[in-house]
Amino acid sequence: MIPSKHTRPVLAIVSDMPLGRLIPSEFQEKDRSLTPWIFSLFQALANQTEYDIHWITLKKYVSGYTVKSLHRQTIHILPDSSLAIGLLTHHFSASRKIRRLLDQLNPDLIHVWGIELAYATACKTQPRPKLLSYQGSLIASCQRSKMKMFPKIQAFWEKRTTPEYHHITCESPWIHDRILEISPSAQVSLIEYGVEESFHHVERSPSATPECLFAGNLNELKGVRYLIQAFMKPSLQHVQLYVAGSGELRKKLEPASTPNIHWVGTLQRPELQKRLSSAWCLVHPTLGDASPNCVKEARVIGLPVITTCEGGQTQYVVDGKSGYIIPVRDSEALGQAVLSLTESLEKNMAMGLYGVDEIRKALKIELTCSKFLSLYGSLLNGKPSSLPD
Repeated sequence: MIPSKHTRPVLAIVSDMPLGRLIPSEFQEKDRSLTPWIFSLFQALANQTEYDIHWITLKKYVSGYTVKSLHRQTIHILPDSSLAIGLLTHHFSASRKIRRLLDQLNPDLIHVWGIELAYATACKTQPRPKLLSYQGSLIASCQRSKMKMFPKIQAFWEKRTTPEYHHITCESPWIHDRILEISPSAQVSLIEYGVEESFHHVERSPSATPECLFAGNLNELKGVRYLIQAFMKPSLQHVQLYVAGSGELRKKLEPASTPNIHWVGTLQRPELQKRLSSAWCLVHPTLGDASPNCVKEARVIGLPVITTCEGGQTQYVVDGKSGYIIPVRDSEALGQAVLSLTESLEKNMAMGLYGVDEIRKALKIELTCSKFLSLYGSLLNGKPSSLPD
């Protein structure tokens, strides 16, 4: 381990960042990324004083190394090349830039977010204490759905990079098991990545006639094809479905969809909250997700959810109590669940409220922040046994 001479521990958080949201005056037009868990964590960390926090992020739209200070934290922005070049070169250039900066900062601890981009690759051989936080598994995605070439390459490197990290966090038992399939000796801590504070204040105001919402990428992995099949059946023509998001399947599925299916594109956060407020339920027929934000946001609001048995989102849904858990690729079961949730508004509201207080508490970003700060202390003190559950 490299000795530290800092007056207080230096924490380097290496991650993609939604700079358009964090510094809108400079980056709003260039950066449309959401990354809600990082956005919320950044804000929550502004209140801590134990660590000198330095964020390191890569952006294609900057031409040179840029440093910003915000909320008592420092953001280091490094220029990046295209994802294609990065994957084909195993992120050689980006990794070199990150390592050089880490050498200058000499952090006491490195926290890497995500396995998909250059960050985990760049930091995997660092001699300093390090922590990897999983956001999703490309290996799991490729096993469950047809994927394009880039995700397959990312999955290839995920299998080789993950075992380089002994300490890993994830947000659901489902992704915990996927990590251990890749790296059986890893010490994996479950920390739920909290929901943005604004969602905790959204009140339900269901529409006069039943409507359901899907929010996410329109690809095969999200089960969108089975969703559309269900809502095109005559038995659901009285229920409106709003499909929020973008992706390759829209062009294939929209032309043949029935009038009760509305394709509304990608929604900004206020628009999404309005749709969640007026919906009778969220439908998320995924083939396998780590812990999708839309499900967490829906449950915090008190909205019942229909989802599949494959993925971390099942920890927020009690089958028959706060929604329904159905088999994957089963449009018939999905349709029956929608009918059950839309037959009575009184029943619907009661199901939405089931267990909501516990979920709101578990998904407070302050709790997420507290658990990470505790974990940082454990790693720096060399006490892995005290990692939070």
